Amino acid sequence: MTDPLTSGTPLVIAAHGTRDEAGVAECRALAERVARKLPGIPVELGFVELAEPGIPEAVRAAVAQAPDNPEGADGDEEAAVVVVPLMFNTGGHVREDIPEAIDEGRGDARVMYSAPLLPDVRMRKALSHRLVEALAVGDGREEWRPRDTSVVLVGRGALVPDANAAHYTLTRMFWEENDLSRVEPAFIQVTRPSVPEALSALAAQGADQIVVQGNFLFPGLLHVWMTEQVEAWQVSHPGVEIRIASVIGDCDEVADVVVDRYREPLDEVGLGEGAPVYMSGLRLQGRKVLVVGAGHVAERRVVRLLDAGANVHVVAPNSGIQLTRMSRKGLVNLEHRAFRVEDLDGVWFVQALTNDPEVNALVAEEADRRGIFCVRGDKGCKGSAFTPATQQAGGMTVSVVGDRTPRRSARLRDEVLRALQG
Repeated sequence: MTDPLTSGTPLVIAAHGTRDEAGVAECRALAERVARKLPGIPVELGFVELAEPGIPEAVRAAVAQAPDNPEGADGDEEAAVVVVPLMFNTGGHVREDIPEAIDEGRGDARVMYSAPLLPDVRMRKALSHRLVEALAVGDGREEWRPRDTSVVLVGRGALVPDANAAHYTLTRMFWEENDLSRVEPAFIQVTRPSVPEALSALAAQGADQIVVQGNFLFPGLLHVWMTEQVEAWQVSHPGVEIRIASVIGDCDEVADVVVDRYREPLDEVGLGEGAPVYMSGLRLQGRKVLVVGAGHVAERRVVRLLDAGANVHVVAPNSGIQLTRMSRKGLVNLEHRAFRVEDLDGVWFVQALTNDPEVNALVAEEADRRGIFCVRGDKGCKGSAFTPATQQAGGMTVSVVGDRTPRRSARLRDEVLRALQG
């Protein structure tokens, strides 16, 4: 396993490209933002088409900067470069064009190809920020309430059915997460429904204030075409007020997803369709478990650990009412002080749940050195164990380990429970 922050393995960001100078400039600004988040890591930007450099040139430049580490600790060849597609879904560019460009530029070097940006929740948050801007008061317009507003969410459109289906999923998630009146999916090219068709569908249902929002990263022809289609439709529907949201653009949410897509093939083993863990169950009856921290998360976890019969020790400078009561009743051993490494003596399992990342990192590092599984509350991927969303009913325990979106895991857990209860 490689530590991406010390390996120096270069990153290539594979973008679509546009003739729009503002779009290219914003794409370069995003690449620079990513580079600032990966100090010491060479970051190259390449385009599928319409802008320079091409992806083969970017890959060649990255390979030239790769460290001289042909073999990892297990004797396998280490990756010289990681390529992250700056694309939402697995369309034709992701499946065919970018892999072909990588092969053209890599020579004999090993290149790891990461996943596209969706369905990461941070991409939906970036979209939601642009929606909030469109709803806000300004430029002589009044504020719109989400519940009174409908949205047409516009995707690029692809020949690959999976990519188009993913846009429908995004539309539904975007609808529910933003408490909107209604959201209709549309596509700007290749497939239907078109933007005018989606607008007409909303108007037929009585919508009189609509935001048209493109799921586009940067300015370019797609946003221009979308705007032109909206303006043409508006002429024959003067009773409907329409606002057009900005593109997602250069922002931290997108940069953070790119950074994680870079880290995943280097930092995780066994990445597949599910979470990168081996599912098991811990029998903790009578065994010592340490919880470092005493906030609300710690209180919830302690209750679960007690249900499992664990001998729970809590170390924290301060504690809330619930943990203090548990201590007075003799349910937990609570010490009001800072963590010390000797607190791990005799421990089977530890949870680092403080609000101080440095303390959590120290707990995790020392636990790893001693061969103790550790959950980190602040950065789950930095621990050696995850805490699933868990519920019990009818003699069954249902647990879900997901993709770093706890609410989604909890919803799936509840759906499974309802199915079991018939």
